[in-house]
Amino acid sequence: MKLLLPLSSVSNRAAAVLVILFVMVATSFTTTTEAFTSIAPQLRTASSSSSPASSSSSSFVLPMVAVPRLALPEVVTAQLETFQLQNPNTMSDEDYNSYAGAAILGTFVFFLLPGALVTDLLTPLSAILGGVLPNFMVSALVGGGTAIYLSLRSDELGTTVRKYGAQFLTTVGLPTVRYELPSQITDVMEQQLDLQNPNTMSEEDYQGYAGAAVAGTLVFFLVPGALLTGELTNLVDFGATVVQDFLLSAVIGGGIAIYAALRQDGISTTVNTAGAKFLAAIDTVVSSVAKDGSPEKLAAEASEPEVSEPESTSE
Repeated sequence: MKLLLPLSSVSNRAAAVLVILFVMVATSFTTTTEAFTSIAPQLRTASSSSSPASSSSSSFVLPMVAVPRLALPEVVTAQLETFQLQNPNTMSDEDYNSYAGAAILGTFVFFLLPGALVTDLLTPLSAILGGVLPNFMVSALVGGGTAIYLSLRSDELGTTVRKYGAQFLTTVGLPTVRYELPSQITDVMEQQLDLQNPNTMSEEDYQGYAGAAVAGTLVFFLVPGALLTGELTNLVDFGATVVQDFLLSAVIGGGIAIYAALRQDGISTTVNTAGAKFLAAIDTVVSSVAKDGSPEKLAAEASEPEVSEPESTSE
């Protein structure tokens, strides 16, 4: 009996630690996911209105990201005080952002290497990569070939297919590159198949013909081609493994990062700084993707003075 009491105490303590880590990881990732879902379009607007002078000397401030806060239960915060850890409920917004960023960074790092090795993520990933080429070849021949045939018809159906093909290229922003087909092929297309000759098409019709070929290949690649080549099964296996890797990484990597971020020493400062810089890096990536329509660019264009041509006077 003397041995059972300490063991029971240790097991209860370990269970309490696991429950606390689970609640904190779930809370951190829920709030951070909501944050990026809601603020991604406004990241650059907020960052442009913030100033470096507002940053704190004790932590790396990230004013452009405001993570929605969820209060932890008192049962959890009481245990945090027992372990001499900070209470996230009483943190400033800047420190809370850094703490959430540290949790994401810890999960991300663990997900890439240790988690991928433990869950064998590379096996389904290699299966997917190995099936891409066969899937593309089948899709290009069947899906792309069917779309090419329809787009080269001289009736209303061909006109409709070329119209949607041109819209597809315009939407995705792909350029149109013309290639001259050999006369042996165009003769068969015109004389035996009663199809148009791509070499003599106008630029508009050729864009529709090329867009239809790309769209037909893509559509067949995503569904029928994936079924025929087994890619769909590989994708399902890969998705299930990704979920396992993420859960493991969130508990271990994210849990360790949360513990380090909530300490009350120099380790906490270092981890929180890394977490805030990680969120700043994400902001930079998101901003660069949408830079063409960024508020800064629009404001700069609006502030540019209009240059008016001098009016000509008739003598």
